[in-house]
Amino acid sequence: MYIPKSMKTKIANTFYDKTVEIMDKENIIDAEGGVISRGLTVVDSFNGNVSFSNCKKIQEEYGLDYEIDISITADNETNISINDMIKYNNIVYNVTDVLPTDSHILIVAVKWRQ
Repeated sequence: MYIPKSMKTKIANTFYDKTVEIMDKENIIDAEGGVISRGLTVVDSFNGNVSFSNCKKIQEEYGLDYEIDISITADNETNISINDMIKYNNIVYNVTDVLPTDSHILIVAVKWRQ
């Protein structure tokens, strides 16, 4: 289904009202050889529709076999990838899936333990 740019703009202006930050990711190898990843600084941001309430439904609908903590819908042109670290409301999350649809992408993530 073709979605005109004017419709995407209206959707973005109406629903994508939260700012999500993309964090720089640093990998550190500890003394035992374990890899520790952490987000240090903000390198980019995007606007999206953030939800915490429909995570269980998304897990069932997409067949995800792990618990998710946050879901975000955003514009298809948002530059985000699996394993990116994002920050919303001072909580850091690790992106586990980026699921495209006709009109937007669905980003799901789990809380990152620092």
